[in-house]
Amino acid sequence: MNAGTHIVVGLDGSDTSLGAAKWAVAVAEKLGQPLHLVHSAPSPAHASDDDLSQQLIDSLAAEGAEVLSSAVAAVRECAPDSRLMTVLGDEPAATALLTAAKGATMVVLGATGRGTVERWLLGSTAVRVVNHAECPVVVWRGDPADPGPDTGPFVVGLDGSVTSTAAAEFAFTFADLLGVPITAVRSWTDEYAIGAARPETLRQSGPTSLLVDWDAVARTEETRLTEILAPFRRRFPDVPVDAVSARGSAPRELLRALDDAQLAVVGSRGRGRIAAALLGSTSQNLLHRADRTVIVYRDTGEVS
Repeated sequence: MNAGTHIVVGLDGSDTSLGAAKWAVAVAEKLGQPLHLVHSAPSPAHASDDDLSQQLIDSLAAEGAEVLSSAVAAVRECAPDSRLMTVLGDEPAATALLTAAKGATMVVLGATGRGTVERWLLGSTAVRVVNHAECPVVVWRGDPADPGPDTGPFVVGLDGSVTSTAAAEFAFTFADLLGVPITAVRSWTDEYAIGAARPETLRQSGPTSLLVDWDAVARTEETRLTEILAPFRRRFPDVPVDAVSARGSAPRELLRALDDAQLAVVGSRGRGRIAAALLGSTSQNLLHRADRTVIVYRDTGEVS
């Protein structure tokens, strides 16, 4: 798990962001860390009437203070002894969250529906936070009345890369902390299988045609997944693991596994400069299509 000092949650006054805060405080309590509640009320850039501008600033600040006060009360109902800090910013939401996330274990954003990020966490704000935070970002999708975490498994994709291994390390550590199982998914496509096929998985039929022994490929991929999981099983013996090796695209197989899970952990490499192009297709797919919580684990030791 990322060695941060606190957990950050973004608030906008919605039931969804309150649900995210309740989820976040449960995790903070498990880790023995404080929770930082962040709301931002950006000042108007320009106004022709100074008095009107100041009135608007004062109104936004008062509304922001009320959002934070309500969140503190809601969180205290769940965790009366939790350590809380409130942050009321006057800059763009993403800037406030990224500043608060420095040195954090994770930052939590509430989302609603299938990939629609709520109100002030809408669109570019969430993209910017996911792409530039120096810690894992949780896009929380749950029931505000019963925010969890629950006992369902965590889903993590394993393709053998450094990034997916780092994401798996986070997922296993988090699952061990909460006492939940892991569903480890390794997917493979026809193109990949043909390109990476071992001699024993191929058979000739005629002088030019090449056929793939798909049963042999499946056995090879299952063996590879077993090899990847072996060190995690040794290090986390108390975490039950369901290993899934499937023929299909990574997003499809991860989404399928999520049907019976509480969240997915996906790796994303580096912290690049072009927001729209930073996340890989699998991460983007899950963020936009999953109806469960998605945690994007950024491998900041690599460069996009």
